[in-house]
Amino acid sequence: MAALKIYGGSKFQFGTGSTTVTFGCGGINNPSKENATGTILVSLWALQSPYRGGTLSGKMLASYKLDGLNPGSYYSPVSRTVAATLPSPRQSYYLCLAVSEYRSGGFSVSDYRNFDETEVLGPVPTELFSMQGPWTWRSQPEGGIIDFTVGRISHNRPGTTGSLKLAVWATREPYRGGSLSGYELGSVVKKALQPGYTYNNLKQTAKYQRPPAGTYYMSLVLAEYDGSAYRTVAYLPASQTSTFK
Repeated sequence: MAALKIYGGSKFQFGTGSTTVTFGCGGINNPSKENATGTILVSLWALQSPYRGGTLSGKMLASYKLDGLNPGSYYSPVSRTVAATLPSPRQSYYLCLAVSEYRSGGFSVSDYRNFDETEVLGPVPTELFSMQGPWTWRSQPEGGIIDFTVGRISHNRPGTTGSLKLAVWATREPYRGGSLSGYELGSVVKKALQPGYTYNNLKQTAKYQRPPAGTYYMSLVLAEYDGSAYRTVAYLPASQTSTFK
């Protein structure tokens, strides 16, 4: 019978929020000179221990199918981005890329690759980001800049975050989350944070944009880039309003 083989390197990369995952390998070939394969299932698994063959016992995170291969044929490269289903509970897992072939009414593993490093996976915490004060701001209109500080920015993402935007906002009404309606006085963009990393005791300077005259509620707003735009993920309100002339 044909026996599918993986060649080249294997890889995986979770998207923002771990709702999707991109995974695959350098290629898959059918080394048989006579027999074609059945439909191919490429799957990514979360396991309690490295896979050593036999029945896969764990959580299938994602999968996709490819048409069967004729004798001596191959796919190269192999990679897809598909929806991911996270395991429960949240903990460290061994990940395995498996290539299976449809045989006699079901899929049977033909070849696999275990990844060296474990990955923390599980239900994503409700609060993905948090900011801890105190936070301060001070505009310098004559210099065209605004200075602001914040004690700590942390996150609970299982993977690396998108780039982060930190901005001071002035709004007519107290900001309670969601869409912002007001004036952004200044902002800076920070590099993405890796799992377990934080920003501490931030002191930033940005170009200042004065709002129209009036009294405003002030907020420090944190947004994450999701691949198309910056989305608000956390905020801190000021303790009192500010008046601009």
